[in-house]
Amino acid sequence: MIRLGLFLLIIAIDTTISAFTAILGGIFNPYSRFNTGVTRIWAQIILLAAGVKLHIEGTEHLQGGESYVVVSNHQSLMDIPVLLYGLPVPLRIIAKQELFRIPIFGWGMKGVGMLQIDRSNQKQSFETLKKAEQIIRRHHLSILAFPEGTRSEDGKIHPFKKGPFILAINTGLSLLPVSVSGTRQIIPKGKIQVNPGRVKVKIHSPIPVAGVELSRRNELVTKTQKIIEQGFIEAYK
Repeated sequence: MIRLGLFLLIIAIDTTISAFTAILGGIFNPYSRFNTGVTRIWAQIILLAAGVKLHIEGTEHLQGGESYVVVSNHQSLMDIPVLLYGLPVPLRIIAKQELFRIPIFGWGMKGVGMLQIDRSNQKQSFETLKKAEQIIRRHHLSILAFPEGTRSEDGKIHPFKKGPFILAINTGLSLLPVSVSGTRQIIPKGKIQVNPGRVKVKIHSPIPVAGVELSRRNELVTKTQKIIEQGFIEAYK
């Protein structure tokens, strides 16, 4: 109980300071290196407060200066700080709109240029993906999406939605599959608790999509999900 209280206090202070700093930075350019740094520091403090021992594998697959459409499985709220800090690329997230309604936290997300998506509104989801295309091209960022759409209820990886893969095809950017394991134990979905532990992030080889026709999107979805599932399973062997 003491650990949880201390963790929540640190999150509140960290998020408040980071959010207002990001809002100020976002006045000029929400996609700046400055705001990227703000998000990484915010994430790092949360990982330290939670007692996360982070292990990153596969950074050799990344090429300096390249942008990607990053797709990852989604086990916990801890996935967001883990990937913002663990992936050494300038990153913005496509996140569900409910997160943007959280006071201060949601303001900070807008301040650093995170993108909100309404999973129940197909037209709005399409507009979000079009905006993501523009951001990638203009600011040379990578976009992170959780194609399951929401956190897993049972710890298994569930079917992927096509949106992030359409985004990759339309921009010609390589898909970057990432397997995350261990976050479910840190902050279990539906429970108010935090448990120190080890988290593994496995960065897989990018999947080139330049020249791939939109009609092959289902093939990309299946291939990418298999790669992420294999990395997830191997983490527990």
